[in-house]
Amino acid sequence: MSNTPSKFSPSSFRQPGTPHNQSNQKSQSRQASIVELLSTPPPLGDASTQHELEEPISMDLSRNTSLSSQSSLNTSNTAQRDAGTRDWRDVKLIELIESSKLIFITSGISVEEAFNVLQTHNLTSLPVEEYDGDPNCLTFDYADLNSYLMLVLGRLQITEQAFSQAPYYKNRPDEVADLIKKAKRGEQVPVKFIIQLVPKNPFYKLPECETLSTVVEILGSGVHRIAIFDEANTKITGVLSQRRLMKYFWDNARRFPSLEPIFQSTLTELGLGNHDVISVYGDEPLINALQKMCSENISSLAVVDRHMNLLGNISVTDVKHVTKSSQSPLLHKSCLHFVSIILNHRGLEDGKDSFPIFHVHPGSSLARTVAKLVATKSHRLWVVRPQSSASTPTSSAGASSGGPENNPLTPETEGRTGRLIGVVSLTDILGVIARKHGKHYVDPTQARKQRRRSSSSSASVRSSASLEQFRRSISGASELR
Repeated sequence: MSNTPSKFSPSSFRQPGTPHNQSNQKSQSRQASIVELLSTPPPLGDASTQHELEEPISMDLSRNTSLSSQSSLNTSNTAQRDAGTRDWRDVKLIELIESSKLIFITSGISVEEAFNVLQTHNLTSLPVEEYDGDPNCLTFDYADLNSYLMLVLGRLQITEQAFSQAPYYKNRPDEVADLIKKAKRGEQVPVKFIIQLVPKNPFYKLPECETLSTVVEILGSGVHRIAIFDEANTKITGVLSQRRLMKYFWDNARRFPSLEPIFQSTLTELGLGNHDVISVYGDEPLINALQKMCSENISSLAVVDRHMNLLGNISVTDVKHVTKSSQSPLLHKSCLHFVSIILNHRGLEDGKDSFPIFHVHPGSSLARTVAKLVATKSHRLWVVRPQSSASTPTSSAGASSGGPENNPLTPETEGRTGRLIGVVSLTDILGVIARKHGKHYVDPTQARKQRRRSSSSSASVRSSASLEQFRRSISGASELR
C-alpha cells in the first residue's frame, strides 16, 4: 500500500490512489439508514436482543465510505466477532492509516480553492504545507471557513497586532492589514492567512509505531486530530481524528471485550452529559449561530425553542450551504428554517427522509450514543429530558400518549426530542475510555486553555507538537484546577 499523499496547489493536483469517479460511485452505495439504526439496539446492548441484530448493525456500518478499501479496518464479519483476541491499546497507528484520504494543500492557494478540495473529497480538514514535506503543518477546516465568512461579514474583528506572533506573518503588520482589507471586500486571500484568524490546538504528531493507548489520552483531552508520521519522523503518512477513532472502536467493538462494560453503561452511570450547553433560539437569524460558533470556538450548536426544547442542530460544517452569494439570504433567516433546509438537503443526497436524531437521554447506553455519533458523523449529541417527564406544553402532549412505559422507543418516537439538559461529545467519551483504562486525564476545558496559552506565548512553535509537549500541556492544565 502506498503512503504517498496527494498535493494540491493552483498549478497542479494529483488524485488519491482511488480514481475520483470511483470514489463518487462508492459514496453513492447504500449506507445504513437512520431508521435501520434506531430500530435496532446497538451491538453491545441488551443481551436478550443482541443476537437478533448482530448482522444488520455490523454489516450496515461497515459500508461507511470513510473506511479505505485498503485499510485494515475492513475486517471480515468473522474477525469482528472474534472477541478476546486483542487489546485495543496494543493497536498501532500504522493500522489506521488511510493513504487515499491524505491530501495536502499549499499555503498560498486561496481559501476558495481550499474549500473546494474539502468538498470534492468529502473531508473535514486538510494539512496546509508552507513547502513540500513541511513537518510543521497547520490545518484548514470548516471552522476556518466559518471564521473567514464572519470576517467578510464584519462579525469578526481582527487587528494587525493579533498576528504579531503568527507563524506566517510575524512582524509583517502592513501585509496583514492589506489582507484584512481584501477579505472584508470579498477578495481572494491565501488560506495560510485564514487558518490563523482564531487560535487553534497544535497539530500533534505521533509515529506510526505508537499505539491507541497514547492516542486516546490525547484525543480524550479535547484535541480533535493528530498527525501520524513515518518512523523516520520526516513526513506525515496519515491523520487520525476523534470521529475516525470512534468509528474504529464501534466497528471493532466485539474484538475488544474490555470496551463492553463501558458501552453497556448509561450516560448517567458514566457521569456524561452534565455539561452546560451553548445553544441558539430557533427564531434567531442563522448568522447569530455562525458567529457564536466562531466566538466560542465550538463545532456545533443546539437549536432550541423559548422553553429550551431541542429543535435541531447546526454544525460548523453546515457553513458550506451559505458560501455562495445566492445563498446569502439564508444568513438572515431563522435557524429553524436553516435546520429544515439542511434536513431536506440530506434527504436529497441520501435518497431517504431525514429527521433530527442528534439527541440522547440520560438513561441511554453509551453504545446507543456511539451508534448515533457514528451514523450522523457528529462530534456531539444533545442530552434531553424525555418529553413525558418535562414540564412544558409539548411534553405534556407527549405524556398523554402513554409515556415511555407504554410507548417503546422506535424510529418514529425517537424523532421526538425534549428539554435540553446537557451535551455529550466525542471528547467526553474518549476521555471516559482513557480514564477507565488508567490513562492520565484532565478536564478538556482546562487542557484547551493551557494548550492555547502555551502556543500563543511561543512564536518558535509553528504548529505541530510532540507527545512530550502534550504531556507538559496537560500537566499545566492539572495545576490550573
